[in-house]
Amino acid sequence: MNWLLWGVIVSLVLSVLALWVALSALRASRDRVDQVRASHRRLENELAVANSAAIGMGNRLIAMEKRVAQGGGPSASGAESAQDLPYTEANQLFRMGVDVDEVARRCGLSRAEASLLQAMQEHNTR
Repeated sequence: MNWLLWGVIVSLVLSVLALWVALSALRASRDRVDQVRASHRRLENELAVANSAAIGMGNRLIAMEKRVAQGGGPSASGAESAQDLPYTEANQLFRMGVDVDEVARRCGLSRAEASLLQAMQEHNTR
């Protein structure tokens, strides 16, 4: 009977220990899921901002292309708006052979905007 009692006690202790390990693992798993969800929300927000910026830039470039195609200048009336000035200056700098990073810095544009303007200019000069 003594051996049987010790066997029950040892198995009970091992069961409690296994339960504790399982609950700890579950808690850690839930914490990790919360971290992943927070990271996912942050990345979704950053992607939404990037998409919005890209759409805005695309719309501005389309408008500029239309104005250039219509009148050969930055605006249909021939007068530049304040919004067009950085792009006009960037185009002039590209014609002078200035590299993308320097154009972006001088005109206050992102590197992506400057690269896109350079690609458009190269496409139009072909």
